Amino acid sequence: MTDVETTGLSSKTHEVTQISIIRCSDRHQLNKYIRALHPEKATPMALEVTGRTRADLLKGGTREEAVESCNKFFEQDGATPEHRCIIGHNIQRFDRNFLFALWESVGKTFPANLWLDTLPATKEYAKTAGIQSSSFNLENALIITGCNARSGQHNAIVDTQNNYILWNKLEKYGVDFLKFTQRRAHEVK
Repeated sequence: MTDVETTGLSSKTHEVTQISIIRCSDRHQLNKYIRALHPEKATPMALEVTGRTRADLLKGGTREEAVESCNKFFEQDGATPEHRCIIGHNIQRFDRNFLFALWESVGKTFPANLWLDTLPATKEYAKTAGIQSSSFNLENALIITGCNARSGQHNAIVDTQNNYILWNKLEKYGVDFLKFTQRRAHEVK
């Protein structure tokens, strides 16, 4: 289970400033704040959504430290990238691109090849349950599925925890996650 906070919407222009991972097997969570190299490129919307300032973006560890810590955390599961699945909300269209960019920025390959997105899984659940919604962001997905959300959204720690809650609820509702899982290996360009 993974979530990132960024300085904007483009993985080519903006940076990851926070990453949080929950290992589902033991519910252990890792969180890293990453010092931005270009805080001046942060969009006003990103700053507003995350409740951070440009000065806040200068706090945290280096990209290298974050990737090294994350890689060590991933390795503790004993899985290979081919057998490791990363779960996230809108992960296939947003977070994955930022994760690949972060790992590439330090010359590394992201250590997972499977990606499960809870956003389309929530859409399917809503459709089969006869629930209509114009938005399936994480906050609304939690409401749609009747989950009790933790407060503090748009912080990777809380968003990862809330997505973990959502994933468990969707599993209890019998959602078939296989069709929402993609295989995409990362290759450093």
